[in-house]
Amino acid sequence: MRLSNLTRLSIGALLVASLSGCVPADPAPPQPSATFVAPYASDEEALAAAEAAYGEFVDVSNVILNEGGASPERIETITTGDFAERTLSSYKDFGAEGKKSVGNATFDSAVLQRYSSGGGNVEIITIYLCHDVSKVDLLDSNGDSLVKPDRQARVRLEVTFDFDAVDQKLRLSERDVWTDPTC
Repeated sequence: MRLSNLTRLSIGALLVASLSGCVPADPAPPQPSATFVAPYASDEEALAAAEAAYGEFVDVSNVILNEGGASPERIETITTGDFAERTLSSYKDFGAEGKKSVGNATFDSAVLQRYSSGGGNVEIITIYLCHDVSKVDLLDSNGDSLVKPDRQARVRLEVTFDFDAVDQKLRLSERDVWTDPTC
């Protein structure tokens, strides 16, 4: 079936007329996006919050490891991202291998490396600290110690936190060994 030029022109005009009704005459102005508001007024407050958050991480980790890896998902309430996934996986493996720890890790000597008060809630605070496992024994499924006599009991770590805007708290997002200076 062939359409005449007049028919084609009429259909085209009808299409243009119908589509023009879909476009608003004055587009709405863009809405401002939410901006990050720094949760801490000073470096000192940021460091104190990071110490408290790391203390919570150490406490929960101690319980999970002392209980042989039981309920490892508890760590997800204080960690985030890839770090949360890796930590959860390692605690699951720990439990599956029948391991258990005795004693508690501690930390001290926390120093603020960076507090990013602007820009966003990712990697908002990074601190250095000394993580101490001198009072922790690691046992295999037979109850035999897995700790080597030459183990380094105190390790300097660089620890990074993200800010969870929903829960209004810091979550551990990365933890790496930092060799300078030693503890």
